Amino acid sequence: MRYQHPLTTTMNGSLLFFFFLIAAVVCTNVLTKPTFAQNIEKLQQEGTKKLVIQYQTDVIKRAEFRKFLVEKQMKSLSKLKTDGKILNYRILFSWYAQPEVWDAMLELTFESPTDLAHWKKLEETMPGGLSPEGLALGHPVLTSAADLAWEEGDNTTVKNDTSVYYVIPYSYNNAAEYIDYAAAYVIPQYRGWLEEGLLKGYELLLNRHPVGKPWDALVILRYSDIEAFGKRQHVLEKVREGLRQKPKWVSYHARKGDIRSETENSIASLLSN
Repeated sequence: MRYQHPLTTTMNGSLLFFFFLIAAVVCTNVLTKPTFAQNIEKLQQEGTKKLVIQYQTDVIKRAEFRKFLVEKQMKSLSKLKTDGKILNYRILFSWYAQPEVWDAMLELTFESPTDLAHWKKLEETMPGGLSPEGLALGHPVLTSAADLAWEEGDNTTVKNDTSVYYVIPYSYNNAAEYIDYAAAYVIPQYRGWLEEGLLKGYELLLNRHPVGKPWDALVILRYSDIEAFGKRQHVLEKVREGLRQKPKWVSYHARKGDIRSETENSIASLLSN
């Protein structure tokens, strides 16, 4: 007969209890964790906390408009942030002049929907938040209320950011179908790209008032650097190879063209001062 020290028996019992406790917590978290669709539904029951403003400028004024945004507009936005009027902001500036898309894009985040009232008041005298000097250089062409449906990785703004931002606008035929498609097909790819070090972070925004073009859904991919951006296609294929083992992913891959349409993409850098 094997003898077991009482202290060892007590320790084993404690360990078993600890493991059962951990398992119970994990199972509870798995069972109670809200799905993406539930999170989106909750977002849409609340007021808007995010605006996306797109600006255009004349080609001859692009350099001057960019300089204005860095040296003056960002100071104005930083003051609004310090005063608690906005929670956060970031400005992307496209690498190239593209007549059909934006030159600059401002993403504004508010603490609560009521904070939008201050921005609305500001817009009465400063369209797009631009001063008369700014409006002489560029102008807002589209303002969209949005919900941040998915976000992972690091999307914080930093000085001297060398990341490459790739912005993709989509229109969809059916909102519920697109949300399921995004959760089952799109997001697993982005997570794979994060794991491979291709991306630092990503956001997928849903237009609060979807009407088709220019966008119902807006994807903002933050590539680690220009070298990572150059490897985009290679890593995309590598991640997809693993996902082809999932029947639902394969099904969506075959019919994604029937679910959403994609318009002109933008490559951009984050402005910082």
